[in-house]
Amino acid sequence: MALVRNSGLTESPHLCVSRQISACSICRGKKIKCDGLVPVCTPCQKARRETECTNGSDKFARGKERSYVTALEARLDWLEKDIARVEGLGAVQTAQYQPTHDRDYKDPMTRIAKGQRKEESHVNDLVSDFGFLSVNATSRDFDGLAQDVFAQLILTPSTLLDLPHSTTDVLPSRPSVTALVQHYIDQHLALYPFISEARIFGSIEALYEGHASPADEWIVFLVLAIALASSSTSSNDSSYSEAVRYAGAALKYAKLVLLPGSLQAIQLILLLVQYSIQDPHHLDSWYLVGAAARVMVDLGLHQDPSKSVKMKDAQLDLRRRIFHSVYSMDRLASLTHRRTFSFTDDSTNVVMPKLSSSNFADQPMSDHPALELTRLRQAVSPAYQSLFQSGPDSVHSPWPTICAACHAIDEWYTHLQETSIQTSFKLCFQAEMLYTKILLLSPSRRQKPLEDYGQLLLLEHAIAYSQITSAFIKDHTNRFLWTSYDLSRTIFVAQRTLEIFETFPKACFSNPSPQPPRPLPKADHRIPPLLERNGQKRLHVGIETLRLLDGIVRVLARKYGVPSSWRDLKLRFERMEAMLRARAATV
Repeated sequence: MALVRNSGLTESPHLCVSRQISACSICRGKKIKCDGLVPVCTPCQKARRETECTNGSDKFARGKERSYVTALEARLDWLEKDIARVEGLGAVQTAQYQPTHDRDYKDPMTRIAKGQRKEESHVNDLVSDFGFLSVNATSRDFDGLAQDVFAQLILTPSTLLDLPHSTTDVLPSRPSVTALVQHYIDQHLALYPFISEARIFGSIEALYEGHASPADEWIVFLVLAIALASSSTSSNDSSYSEAVRYAGAALKYAKLVLLPGSLQAIQLILLLVQYSIQDPHHLDSWYLVGAAARVMVDLGLHQDPSKSVKMKDAQLDLRRRIFHSVYSMDRLASLTHRRTFSFTDDSTNVVMPKLSSSNFADQPMSDHPALELTRLRQAVSPAYQSLFQSGPDSVHSPWPTICAACHAIDEWYTHLQETSIQTSFKLCFQAEMLYTKILLLSPSRRQKPLEDYGQLLLLEHAIAYSQITSAFIKDHTNRFLWTSYDLSRTIFVAQRTLEIFETFPKACFSNPSPQPPRPLPKADHRIPPLLERNGQKRLHVGIETLRLLDGIVRVLARKYGVPSSWRDLKLRFERMEAMLRARAATV
């Protein structure tokens, strides 16, 4: 990634980091202290390795830049000036516009649109490193950073549409607030327990008693916003409008509460992540998750402290709950958007927290929904890293990795069925489990499309996904667990289903079904079997699958909007359904 267009911006930035934030590659490799002197650090001078010291180079290495934040700040300043220039150009062009019939005439708004697309590209470049972190526990990339700049770095790239500035901070009645907060605890905190119930209720008390801090305001308003947004079924209903109002009220305190280098900063960002998953119109959750991951890594939460470090059990458990919440959200966002993880599994070493809650007091500790959700994503994570992001070379044989992951996922699912977790959570987890299998069976830049057997296996999971998700969506008591990620995942499953029908019609609807690949000598687990061997039955089920997927998208699009990718896919869907019905009529 090119951090800046003009090298002068990084040489003389408006803001600078107050201390060296990354060791040179030689010192980092030897794990010795680096003083960061330029052009050559002291250890390299003593070892006579002046030519190898990276401090003498102006090139940046991704995720390990000596002036990573300085470059981001400089680029942000450059983007703000560019935005002002484009907006000014738009105003001038609009004022001077006169209709003309000259065939060589070019609409001035075309130039403005190109500028806006270029601006969007620059913003994506600016923060793309949030999704491609190289873990270095010794670097503190946010040390010495002004708090308003840190808040700006978090919010600027993640804001898709400005939230309205709320003119009032008036809360609803106390019983209404209590009901909304309890809803948040039951449906959202149960999955990501990064903040305690006591902290939430303490913030409510402080707010009603008139001595709330900005962090208290942020917590209460975002908890209410998340609860209301998850209760809505349409972006036009009153619950969604109220959610947007409370989210806007919370963001007024962003510069006061988003402070680098604290556990509270991660907690407050994660609240914003939870809201953004419910409101993709205003915020991009993937950038926010990346920011939370960066702060988490800088604080060293991805490693449990050594036994020699004295730490209270409550503090240690909080660290673990925050880490696993960040881990789980990062895997959720990356798997849904098919992007790179913010940090690898190999770089982490944190045991599961000891979760306890008044809502789960009658359940075994191992039956907590947050733990089961984390275990599912841990089962998928290694295979996804191997098949999607481990290097530029193609995977020679993906089946061993796929089979091992499916075996781990099936073991997890067997255990899930034995737990006392409520049915709505189980349905939600089962839908995600099927999506992850579909994803692992799908082609990527490292994995070519599988042969006929693999395509039919993927199709069977897509059929099961459509049935489970449709049942989950139709029951409106489950709407509190809907997220914008369900819409993105369903469109991906629909696209893969359509591609299979278009590319492998003979394998899908003919008899006999193709045989599985020959077992590989190094495979630890057998290739999953096909459940349906009859091509004619698969044809009729395929028609129903297209109908179910279309219905799921219709329901979720009312709340989260219709992505442009679905508009094009919808036409292909209708043509394919007509072709399958015609084919079924001739059988």
